[in-house]
Amino acid sequence: NAQLGGSTAWSVGSITSSGTPHQIRQGLQDRPQDHYDDMPLFAGDLAARDNDELRRILCEEVPDAFRWLLGLGIRFYGPMPEPPHRQPRMHNVLPNSLSYIYHLERHALRVGVDIRPGTRVTELLTAGDAVGGAGCSDGRRFRARCGVVLAMGDFTNDPELKGRYMGPQQAKVEGVNATATGDGQKL
Repeated sequence: NAQLGGSTAWSVGSITSSGTPHQIRQGLQDRPQDHYDDMPLFAGDLAARDNDELRRILCEEVPDAFRWLLGLGIRFYGPMPEPPHRQPRMHNVLPNSLSYIYHLERHALRVGVDIRPGTRVTELLTAGDAVGGAGCSDGRRFRARCGVVLAMGDFTNDPELKGRYMGPQQAKVEGVNATATGDGQKL
């Protein structure tokens, strides 16, 4: 993309978490295990396809990520009920999802991240099993000093990836974000 944002800019911007300062102020006692236990209720018939290990990581790590986002200056309203979750866990970003982009970009630039919008990565440069850089469609090659972050967006306009990860019915639904082709996931 020519600018930061992607699907995040289009999103509602909510984040679901347990143990947040917002919940604590309301006297709610909610733990990552409770969140983990409620997630299959939300998924319904698709719960059997859920990746339990990733669900566990999400539920255990999102409270720290939420506090980190607060530390960057991002503000939330909530928690709001999100049935069938048994506790209010949904926190909505204020004033909208562009707050994520604004604050995350500011933080990344402050810590020295080299952000290259409009750059199409066509090759990952590796040393053994480690990714150490990227080759681009214009012939440029970038080597990382500390790490590589791939901001690759989603794949809602790629029927093959949607069929593989979401199911055959979802593969038939056309995505609204024309740039969400799944190129990063395929790479």
